[in-house]
Amino acid sequence: MDALGINFANLVVQVVAFLLFIFLFWRFALGPITRTLDARQERIRESVQAAEEMQKQLAATKAQNEAVLAEARREAQEIIARAREVSEQNIARSREQAQAQADEMLAKAREGIAAEVAQARAELRQETADLAIAAATKIIRANLDRQAQMRLIEETLAEAGGRNGSRPGGA
Repeated sequence: MDALGINFANLVVQVVAFLLFIFLFWRFALGPITRTLDARQERIRESVQAAEEMQKQLAATKAQNEAVLAEARREAQEIIARAREVSEQNIARSREQAQAQADEMLAKAREGIAAEVAQARAELRQETADLAIAAATKIIRANLDRQAQMRLIEETLAEAGGRNGSRPGGA
């Protein structure tokens, strides 16, 4: 090897130095760098997993929020439906009360009209009786012929018409 210009002692020293360099480099430089890179890779992997987990939680929360919102909408529709039902019941009840009041007022008005009609008939009967009595009295007082009797009846009726016109209610 001397012919090639290689000194065996130098070669051994260089190989030992090179191996020592590799060992020291591996031990103090490459090992910590590798561990640092491995740790960094692990942190990145954990961060990605955490991000994926957060994304899953976000999706679950979104689904839960949509479910809650749908439930709130359903409850709102139920409340609106109940309010409509109550208002329709109130309207129906008010209509029934108004109809009952109207029927009652109509019944009272009919009773009042019936009472007035009965009173008017009673007054008419009384006046008719008074007229008959007045006519009979006049006819009895005066024994007159047929023409005089007719004239007396007409006068009595005219007097009765004057009384009826001055009577309150004008029947």
